[in-house]
Amino acid sequence: MGKNFSKIDKTFFILALICIAIFVILNLQSAQPLIQKADQVDKQLMLTLNFNGGEAADRFWCSVSSKFAWVPLGVTLLAILAYYKKSILIPTLFVIGLAITVTLADQISSSFIKPYFERLRPSHNEDICSMLHFVNGRKGGLYGFVSSHAANAFGVLAFLAPTFRHKTTTVALTIWAFMVSYSRIYLGVHYPGDIICGGLLGFTVGLGVSIVFRKLYFKLMTKSEKMQAENMFKGGVESSYMTVAILCTGLYILFYNFIQSAALPFTILPHITALC
Repeated sequence: MGKNFSKIDKTFFILALICIAIFVILNLQSAQPLIQKADQVDKQLMLTLNFNGGEAADRFWCSVSSKFAWVPLGVTLLAILAYYKKSILIPTLFVIGLAITVTLADQISSSFIKPYFERLRPSHNEDICSMLHFVNGRKGGLYGFVSSHAANAFGVLAFLAPTFRHKTTTVALTIWAFMVSYSRIYLGVHYPGDIICGGLLGFTVGLGVSIVFRKLYFKLMTKSEKMQAENMFKGGVESSYMTVAILCTGLYILFYNFIQSAALPFTILPHITALC
């Protein structure tokens, strides 16, 4: 377990250094030509990735971007922890740690970085907004760097993955984080650069909180319990239900919104009735 912890610690410190380096570079006057070039590339990527996919796609990505899409995942996570019999301390610290991860990722991105850099969202930038596709006329707040949605999604991913330690669940969480992040580009309210930097910030925060709470957990345990805890952390917390919850949520959002928008179900209904 010590080796795994050292790898996680090193990953966190590397990511933290990258975040600090990006912050410093963005404040250097000498880096302005590079920043302007990166801004132009970011805008070109935005025009490529943002498009009008029709009513069904609009509904789908709007639903993925909604906070309500996280409800099934949250309920499943609480159910997993509620039936976790090995230690009451683990579910308690787990919920607190996850809450702190989301709060830190959200507040650092929204209350500090956005007002600090004051980079206009693409939806409020006159150079590009007329060429973008928006859903239901929603354009978000004034500033968009960095994306809070991406920070929160990747923060949750980084916090949960080391505890679950199951590849299938980690892959499912990663895909979900990318879907939530891309939804902001599709809706026209964030540049790809906002998403990348927001995801980097959130992942760093989630990993850092995970390290702190895992070490805190072992500090609070008695010596006789530590061996059992080490074996438990090697296997991870049961996460198959979380994988199912992510899959079902994604499929429900997909089929519900496409059925609401498409005429197909209604055109085949007479044929289904005839067969019955």
